Amino acid sequence: MKKKDYIYIALYVLLFGWFMSTIVDSVKYEKEQFTKTNKLNIDLIKISNYVSSNSELLNSLQEGVSRNSREIEELFLKWKEQQNINDLLFFNDTNTEELVEETIEQTEEVQPTLPVVVPEEQEIIEGDSIEAVVSCPRPNKDLYPFIKNINIRRDYSFKVMYDVRDRTHITNIIFDKKLPTRITKAVTKFIMSLETNGDIAGCVIPITIKA
Repeated sequence: MKKKDYIYIALYVLLFGWFMSTIVDSVKYEKEQFTKTNKLNIDLIKISNYVSSNSELLNSLQEGVSRNSREIEELFLKWKEQQNINDLLFFNDTNTEELVEETIEQTEEVQPTLPVVVPEEQEIIEGDSIEAVVSCPRPNKDLYPFIKNINIRRDYSFKVMYDVRDRTHITNIIFDKKLPTRITKAVTKFIMSLETNGDIAGCVIPITIKA
């Protein structure tokens, strides 16, 4: 073979080697691109699934918010209705109390004042010696525990008359003014709790109650 033929063969080998290297590089590049594309597709699928899942959750939350809003609106309407009823009841109750107080005040103005007799201490004397001294019971307790649960809306000043029978029994309790029933009952209990020391009639206790 001539020198020229060897040169051609060398060129052919070099060209073939370059061509094969180019093919290998191209295949490697395409493989890398395929791997990247496949990974990108997998990521896109994950993102799509995540968005779909969150979309369902978002829809569920929106439905929950809408349902809660309706319930809150219904509760507000019920509360408003109850508030109106309470205001109406309070207004009627206030008017009733004022009417009762006005009636009591008018009755007090018309009610004649009973004569008040303050009895003197009675002494039972036998011979020259004093056997016993009987007097009207003196208040030894505070009136407050008897009226603490009563709503006092104004001042009251009145007198209570009573008798003592059988040494311990307080009877004939009379008020010189017309008073609310709850105050009358409370003061009566207070009078009944007094300590007595014998029979006596015409006892009087003046009482003032501040609002």
